Amino acid sequence: MNIFEELHKLDLPADQFVVVGSGTMDALGMRSAQDIDIVAIPELNKKIRESGEWKEDERYGKIFLSKGNVEILPDVSWDAYSATVQELIDTALVIDGFNFMNLDELVKFKTALGREKDMNDIKLIEDYKNQK
Repeated sequence: MNIFEELHKLDLPADQFVVVGSGTMDALGMRSAQDIDIVAIPELNKKIRESGEWKEDERYGKIFLSKGNVEILPDVSWDAYSATVQELIDTALVIDGFNFMNLDELVKFKTALGREKDMNDIKLIEDYKNQK
């Protein structure tokens, strides 16, 4: 999967969403992502949901939207991590015209998730940052 081709195919206003999770790692060449997780501003999220083109899935009392290998998260406010979409956009790494969660936020996000794969990703991120 080429993350940039997939993002271009979505044809969404690039200034209204941010790629979170492993998508940043893929864009920076750390490791390939199997899917693309994004968070959109509320107005865009509503428009996408109303289009009827995306599958709706309720988890954790929230509505997630998916199509192909792309998932739109309703927000990134969890018990151990919270940030607004606008905060993530304002502090994003912009790569090829798309907003990606910056590495410091990504480490906080993955630390909060706390899964084994997230801990492995944090190690990759730290190694990447140390090489720069």
